[in-house]
Amino acid sequence: MWFDSHSHLQDSAFDLDRSEVLERAAAAAVTRILLATSDLDDSRSAYALALTQGQDKWPRLYTSLGYHPHEADSWNSSSAGEIANMIAADRLRREAGQEAVIVAIGEIGLDYHYMLSPAATQRQVFRQQLEIAAEYDLPVIIHMREASEDTLEVLRAARRQGLLHRSRADAEIGVVHCYSDSLAVLPDFLDMGFMIGFDGPITFKKGEEARRALAATPLERLLLETDAPYLTPSPFRGQRNESSYLTFVGEKAAEIKALSLEEIAQQTTKNALRLFSLPGS
Repeated sequence: MWFDSHSHLQDSAFDLDRSEVLERAAAAAVTRILLATSDLDDSRSAYALALTQGQDKWPRLYTSLGYHPHEADSWNSSSAGEIANMIAADRLRREAGQEAVIVAIGEIGLDYHYMLSPAATQRQVFRQQLEIAAEYDLPVIIHMREASEDTLEVLRAARRQGLLHRSRADAEIGVVHCYSDSLAVLPDFLDMGFMIGFDGPITFKKGEEARRALAATPLERLLLETDAPYLTPSPFRGQRNESSYLTFVGEKAAEIKALSLEEIAQQTTKNALRLFSLPGS
């Protein structure tokens, strides 16, 4: 069984055939999917979708809440309050005996490739969302592109101020999503208590750096993702990505780690359950 730990199934790219996408995911033994979000409207959509759940045969859906660095400029004084309200509503559901669906804050972080929001604004919003994660004891999903040093600087400052912690001693702080950065900084994220997520790029011809990073990531810190509808793995590159394609990422990860497909599926699912404090962890 597989856990797609980073997807955007709420995206409009799936509006016409979302049910079929979920059925294909189930057929590929993807039993759980985490919906990562990019702003308040996206968070609302993902939360609503996770609550719907669809048919019992579909994968179980969970969601994060957060502002992607591209959207940092749209963060305002009410954003944190809206996120807090959704978390409070979800925790009332849990107190009533239902399983929580909000399991993380993210994706948050820094992206200096397109610089769609000013760097200073990105850092400020990143920090404020780390504070929310600490307040509600939720792991974080980190987006990082061409900004590893500043990302580490923000995280180190947050750790000094006690923001990088979890109430469960065996639970990691979060995950660095779609890791493709230098091997030189990988130990810094591991030492801080992060898991490392990998997706389609490990199957690309030019994905050698990501493959080296995966090889250097301890198995108990490894997560697998699709980032659907983006980053479609080979042999479907150029098409819309979906959670059923997670198995192709898993096959490449198994090859790199010299493990069976079953071992990769079992351990990465176990890791995701632990990170998001879900039943079975």
